[in-house]
Amino acid sequence: MVEEYDSVDTNLRKQTFPQLFVTVTDLADALDASSLYNENRPAHVCCGQTLREHVLAMKELSAGADRGDVLFREQRQRVRELCELDVLGSVSYMKTIAIHRRDPSILHTIKLPPKETAHKSSRKAHSSRQNVEIRLDVKHVKGETGWILVQGSHVRGGGPYLINLCKGEPTSEASWYNPGGHHASCAKIILKNLEPANRYYVRMRTDGPEGPGPWSQAVSIIVL
Repeated sequence: MVEEYDSVDTNLRKQTFPQLFVTVTDLADALDASSLYNENRPAHVCCGQTLREHVLAMKELSAGADRGDVLFREQRQRVRELCELDVLGSVSYMKTIAIHRRDPSILHTIKLPPKETAHKSSRKAHSSRQNVEIRLDVKHVKGETGWILVQGSHVRGGGPYLINLCKGEPTSEASWYNPGGHHASCAKIILKNLEPANRYYVRMRTDGPEGPGPWSQAVSIIVL
């Protein structure tokens, strides 16, 4: 019986930022639509609009963060942590309402994923996919300046894929950056607007909802 009131998953740390934006926006809409949540809601418990403002702030910071700007990354991460705290507080308050009314179905209205969504065998399969390292090949694109072609070995059920670049020698994790978003396929990815006559290092990993896979071996190329 107690487990019925602990049925939704509030651990959003494994979600990518695009996934988080959708999850939090859906939760904000569900909270706004709930009269039980908003009736006599304490001031310290956030409303749906507060969650939307977190999402908007993270989206605005993502343009710089995805280009590799360390300051934007840190700011976006701080907003994410505040957002996850507000999500936790909102769900905790909804739980108190459900417990008071002895009605766990109230928690089903807030549109968060259930805590257990897969069988152990499925989780084991996902885990094995996560541990597969991608084999990476990087080439020049004929006739194009500042372009490179990135090709990775396909991981079954492993998408989406994330690419990181580093201009010059990778001295630390902070020297790597995401040149833009996720890719549904790793078969043929063209990166543009790189600086000619500079050496870049490229790496790739799976970055699905079950968590990130290992980074591939870094491959270097001098951009033409």
